[in-house]
Amino acid sequence: MAGYIALALMAGGFVGMSRSINGRLGMDVGPLKSSYWNHLIGFLLLTVIVVLFEGGSLDLLGSAPSWAFTGGMLGAVFVAVSSYVFPRIGAAKSALLIIGGQMIAGLAIDYLRGAAQLHVGQPVGVAFILLGIYLTRFSR
Repeated sequence: MAGYIALALMAGGFVGMSRSINGRLGMDVGPLKSSYWNHLIGFLLLTVIVVLFEGGSLDLLGSAPSWAFTGGMLGAVFVAVSSYVFPRIGAAKSALLIIGGQMIAGLAIDYLRGAAQLHVGQPVGVAFILLGIYLTRFSR
């Protein structure tokens, strides 16, 4: 379990770093082009990884439902929007807002799928995140 927690924290750090880097790129080339380059470079890297570790096999694509491929579209919109927002409101506020949105969506998805019961601590945790966003307004 500790390994999964460490990986999740590392991934969160990567999200923060990549959003800041793409925010800078977005200032130079625009948020849509920034998203384009982000996804093109990511595609090239993952192509190499799939070829090296999976032998280039795409056999499992047919077993996935068609709606499961919409995650890439959502990811592209996320990158474009965050590339626009990060340099304008800052990394800390952007990250907190993104985390708040992820928590709200995660709670809704788990609840609607019946995967988890809604406990009072969960919306309270989201409220603390939103409170943190509000409090960062005063840190200058």
